[in-house]
Amino acid sequence: MNIHAMRAKIEGCPPTQQRVGRFMLRHGSDIPFLSVRQLAARSGVTPSTVMRLVKSLRLDNYQSLQTIFRREFLGTPQPPSIPRESEHEHSFRVAMGSVFIPEKQEQLDRIARLIFRSPCHVAGFRSAYSLSHYLAYLLNMIQHNVFLVPNSESAAFDHLMLARPDHVLVIFSTHPYASQSIKVAKMAKETGIRIVAVTDSSESPLCALAHEVVVMDQISMDYIPSRISFFAWIEYLVETGCGLQDRKSRRELKHFKDHMEKLSGYWSPEPLSELQITDQKGDR
Repeated sequence: MNIHAMRAKIEGCPPTQQRVGRFMLRHGSDIPFLSVRQLAARSGVTPSTVMRLVKSLRLDNYQSLQTIFRREFLGTPQPPSIPRESEHEHSFRVAMGSVFIPEKQEQLDRIARLIFRSPCHVAGFRSAYSLSHYLAYLLNMIQHNVFLVPNSESAAFDHLMLARPDHVLVIFSTHPYASQSIKVAKMAKETGIRIVAVTDSSESPLCALAHEVVVMDQISMDYIPSRISFFAWIEYLVETGCGLQDRKSRRELKHFKDHMEKLSGYWSPEPLSELQITDQKGDR
């Protein structure tokens, strides 16, 4: 069986199996490396649904499915001479690998359910503001109850005064830890808000204040630190959350795109004016 035949069979499967199938087709190069449980979690279904899809595709087992995707997306492995990776390349690979380790998957699912079902505030100060801004931007495409905490201590306090105990605060901070992040987390804890801290060490002062602590690898390069693993975790978190509410997510993303197009939020080539069209005809 090839991918084209598989695509046709998937369209005739029940809706939950279609969800898995469409996820596989969108992320074909990942499938050879995902277990049944990991594929189920990322596509927002149960492991038994994955196995029912395997049966619907008339495959012997899950490994047969992986073999098809390995052949179609990765090709036949060649034993080429692999150049030795640099220190930076190795660090990036290790950091990215830390995002997808099985131990973090269950926690990621738990956090995704939490922030996709509750009003969510996202905070980060100094250089960590870029992380909070990115997460808030992605979530706002899908959710209407996501709030970016201002990058100012006094304004952040004013902002959290409006938060309630059923809300969630996701707060980012990496070494050296911004004092504002600790003060804001303390205030949130006193208010009773559930706190998810995303940081770079189990020794971070945020750990003692948070209900959930996500520790990511921050890479030290020659001149600047890299937060590639943090950005990857943010995207994986949002992708996981979208999978939990597939139809709603697709509907909201379409609405967001349509709204941006109405506002001319995306660049597109301007149509030729009548004068330009006349000039082009004259050149012929």
